[in-house]
Amino acid sequence: MNGKEFYTTGEAARLLKISQSTISRMFDRGALFGKQNPITGKRVVSRESIATLMKHYNQPVDGFTVKKKRILLGTPDQTLLSSVQKMFSGDDRVQFERFEFGGDVLIQCSKASPDLLVLDEGLSDIPCPQIIQSLRRTEEHKNLKILCWSESQDLSRCAKWGADGVLSKDDLARDNLKDEVYHLLDLPGEGPAAVHTFEHRRRWPRASVDLPARIWVYRLSKSHVRERGEAKVDNVSLGGAHLSDIQLEKKTIPSEPFRMLLEVDREPLNQWRVHCKVVRLESNGGLEAGLQFVRLSKSKQAMIETIVQKQRAPQPARPGSR
Repeated sequence: MNGKEFYTTGEAARLLKISQSTISRMFDRGALFGKQNPITGKRVVSRESIATLMKHYNQPVDGFTVKKKRILLGTPDQTLLSSVQKMFSGDDRVQFERFEFGGDVLIQCSKASPDLLVLDEGLSDIPCPQIIQSLRRTEEHKNLKILCWSESQDLSRCAKWGADGVLSKDDLARDNLKDEVYHLLDLPGEGPAAVHTFEHRRRWPRASVDLPARIWVYRLSKSHVRERGEAKVDNVSLGGAHLSDIQLEKKTIPSEPFRMLLEVDREPLNQWRVHCKVVRLESNGGLEAGLQFVRLSKSKQAMIETIVQKQRAPQPARPGSR
């Protein structure tokens, strides 16, 4: 049973020594990742998420080794390479191979397709859009996960080229790169912080906010094809957020499983970017949505905790009041 990429809920229950119904609940809450048949509802759990949970609860993982995810990094920038290596040091689930030229990237992809391709827009020999479009034209690489590092703040360009994820180079100073890589590889976050985000979300206090946001809606089957829109964030918690006044450019909602990328760039959620499950859609004169965060890094958790604590703190009494 140890050589498979996905496990049934029954197999996962035996490995984790808990009931099958508990496995199903953990899957629905996001504590375990995998796939779900949209017709039958049958769930299969990924090997990586089982291994992460076993390590966190100190269960023996002998013989349950996880194959490393191969990430191909195309960049001539040594600073970017050093930052990435430092960011993922200690995570034995991923391994990086770096190439300085776009031609070498295409050759390596033709030899063995990586699990994720990270492209720097600053490649000198072949333009980044040409590399992406060349790969998308081949049957072998049309579903290859591609993350683009943009030198411009106009991130929508890379999405139009066919990239699954887009980040500006400024994101290296934050946790956005790590979050995006884990999302594209469908890897759970590391350690106790990741498990903490899986606890029952309804028990988490919400904080009222009034923040403009940019959103991108994408199908799970075609994550590089995204429809842009705008919305207002009404409240947030460690589990998710509520959006109102949703306006999509094409005014269409996918009929198949989809997710939403939420981006806020105003205090107290400045430079906020997170992938979300849409758990509720409402139309009351305008489109509203309840979102569940897929993953939260420690820095993003701290931002929300600060907002909640400030709103829950007792207000000082006014002079002369009883």
